[in-house]
Amino acid sequence: MTKSVADALMRGPGGLTPLPSASSVTVDVLEGPGAKDFLISQWAALYDQTPMATPYQSPVWLAAHADLLPPTAVLQILVASSGAGPRAALALVQDRGLVGRMEVQPLSAPDAEYIRLVGPDAEQPAVAAVIAESLTGLNADVMLPDVPADSALGRYIAQWQHTLTRCARIQLPVDYTAMSRSTRREHKRRTRDWNDLAADGHTVTYRRTSCATELLDAYADLAQLHQLRWRGTGPGDRLTSADERFRSVLERCAAMAFIATLAIGEDVVAAQLCLHRGRHAYSLLPAMNPALQDLAPGHALLRRLTADLAAAGYTALDLGRTSSAPGQLAYKSQYAPTWTATLTAAQPSTAGSALTAQKGIA
Repeated sequence: MTKSVADALMRGPGGLTPLPSASSVTVDVLEGPGAKDFLISQWAALYDQTPMATPYQSPVWLAAHADLLPPTAVLQILVASSGAGPRAALALVQDRGLVGRMEVQPLSAPDAEYIRLVGPDAEQPAVAAVIAESLTGLNADVMLPDVPADSALGRYIAQWQHTLTRCARIQLPVDYTAMSRSTRREHKRRTRDWNDLAADGHTVTYRRTSCATELLDAYADLAQLHQLRWRGTGPGDRLTSADERFRSVLERCAAMAFIATLAIGEDVVAAQLCLHRGRHAYSLLPAMNPALQDLAPGHALLRRLTADLAAAGYTALDLGRTSSAPGQLAYKSQYAPTWTATLTAAQPSTAGSALTAQKGIA
C-alpha cells in the first residue's frame, strides 16, 4: 500500500507545508515475513542514521520483541521511501484487542519508554506527517504511547486525542553544588546514614554488570525486588508478570544493557536495569526493598550509579516516565533533571472510538 506525502499532507489537519521533494515520498506497509525481513536486513542502517534514536529503536531490541509476539499478532513496518531508498520507518504490531477490534501499537510497547521513527529523514515534519496519516488508513484503532513531544512525529500526533507524561533526564556528572540548600542537605543526610551503616560493620557493595552472565544473574535479584514492591498492584507488575519473556529479551540485548545493584552483606537491596546507546543511558526498571524505605536504598544506588557512569564517560542518565505521584516527582527532582515530555496519542478507526474510551485518552 502506498500514498503520496503530498496527498497525506493535504488531508492532514494543520495545513503543514510539504518539503520541495515531498511528492516523491511514498509509504509502504510491510506485514508479516516481509516486515521481519526488513527488520533484519535494513533496520540497522536506518537506526545508525538516527542520532536521536534510543536503544528502544535498536534492531536487536525490536527483533527480540518480534520473536515473542503471540500467534494472533502481526508485525507491521511503515516505510517512507523516495528515489534514494528508505528514509524513515516505524515498527508496529497489529492485533485484535479484548473487545474484538483491530488495534495497532508500536512494537515493544509498553516495555519501551520512548517511541521514535528511525531513518535519515525521521525528523523531517513532512515525512513524519505522512507516516502518521498512513496510520489512519490501517482500518484499526491506533495507539502511539511514549512519543517524545518535541519530535517531528510527536508534534504531528499532538493533533490527535492525547495525554502528556513527564520524563526526567539527569545530566552527568551531577552537580550537587548547584542544587538548593535543602536538597544538598538531604543528599548529605542520606550519605551519612549509609556511611554509618558501613561504620557499624555492615558491608555495602555497589556493582554494575559487564557481561551477559552477570546481567541475567542480577536480573533475578531485580525481579524479586520488583515483585516485593509491586506484587498485586496492577500496572507496576507489568514486567514481573512475564519474567521469563523479558529475561529472553535481555539475553538478546546484553551488549546494550546493564544492571546496577546495591547490597548490604549478601542481600541486594536496590537494583536498576538500564539500556545504553553511545554516552546516554536509559533507566528501564528500578527496584528496591520496601522494608528498607527509611534507608532510601534507591537514592543510595542512584548516587553511586550516576558517579560511576560519569566516570565511565556517560553524559546523561534518562530516568524515563514519571508519574504524577508526589513521591516520584520528588524522588527524581532530587537530581536537578531536565524535564521533557512524551505523548500517548490515540486515533480510533472510523468504526468508532472504543479504544480511546478503554485507554482513558481525553
